Amino acid sequence: MFLDEKQIETNINWLLERGSPPVVYMTHKYILGSDTEATAYDEMWAQVENYPPAKDILSKQQPDGSWCAGGAWAAKPSYKMQEGYEPTSPKYVTTAWILPLLGNMAFDKRDPRIRRACNYLLTFQWPNGYFASSRGYMAEQKKSKSGDIPNMPCHFSLYLLALAKVCMGDDPLLDKSFNLLIDWQREDGGWVKEGHKDGSAAPYKVWDRSCPWSSFHAVSALYHSGKTEYREALHKGLKFLLGHLSIKDETDICQLYYHGHMAVRELLMFSDAGVGLDRRPVQALLEWLMTMYKPGKGHFKYNGKPISKYSQKKDGVSPRVLKYRLYHLMEDDWLTYYLTRVGQNLIRRLETVEESSMKL
Repeated sequence: MFLDEKQIETNINWLLERGSPPVVYMTHKYILGSDTEATAYDEMWAQVENYPPAKDILSKQQPDGSWCAGGAWAAKPSYKMQEGYEPTSPKYVTTAWILPLLGNMAFDKRDPRIRRACNYLLTFQWPNGYFASSRGYMAEQKKSKSGDIPNMPCHFSLYLLALAKVCMGDDPLLDKSFNLLIDWQREDGGWVKEGHKDGSAAPYKVWDRSCPWSSFHAVSALYHSGKTEYREALHKGLKFLLGHLSIKDETDICQLYYHGHMAVRELLMFSDAGVGLDRRPVQALLEWLMTMYKPGKGHFKYNGKPISKYSQKKDGVSPRVLKYRLYHLMEDDWLTYYLTRVGQNLIRRLETVEESSMKL
């Protein structure tokens, strides 16, 4: 067993005593199942709004609801932009990248600032549900006689994930968009940009499988939508991610970020959906993460390589990428929060299996 009930109880006490405001709030909401809409939690939410990282992000929002700003979550682009910015470009500092960070801190569409950001993203949505990477691209497509929808799940899923993370996943405005994403799902359960299937896109070779990077974002969007109608597609996507991990060496995959995979976030989805829990990649990741657990204190503490020590040449990923990808994942309270949820999911799954066995 990953964590037992006593350890989870100890972790919860540590989180409530030592966690940052968003972690405390989400521990009540998602782990304890408290009614955080009650007046008693107003002061707790006020602390979340005054949480310095949240205030920093929100202070950089533009009047139209967009962002193009670096901060603790990501360095500014290393190049000078010539033609402004788009929702997904430059990476890590624009709206589709930043909105999920606020969703991770429990902000949602009820906040007028979040709603303004959602409305900004929705201006890039076509009537058929497609999200274009730029308005200029949309204009060119409108001139096209074919009217074909370009299959670009890498960008498209980022829009859906950003909106789903702030509780817009069940909005009817996104029904066509999610259905389009599901239509693009391949037989192996994943997604890949059209150009990779015929070699016309970088890295200029034909892909015989889906892309873990695109698939992670697509699966995450389906997961955070919370819609049961997407469960089949979600499970297929999770099985693709698991299958991709299965062909890799265990010592390689035991990282918080690996070739598009994010171990902690994937484990949360695997454990919640009940997918692949007895498979070796999941077990290997859980065993590795338990080496970070401090049972006497009731929390996890990251003990891997620091971000500053990574290099693109040696590790295949740069510190700039990891600064965003691992934002609010390496800190003790955030890591403990997510892994306590994973442990709680695993116990519930085990209890469900035992109850079913007793009935038989």
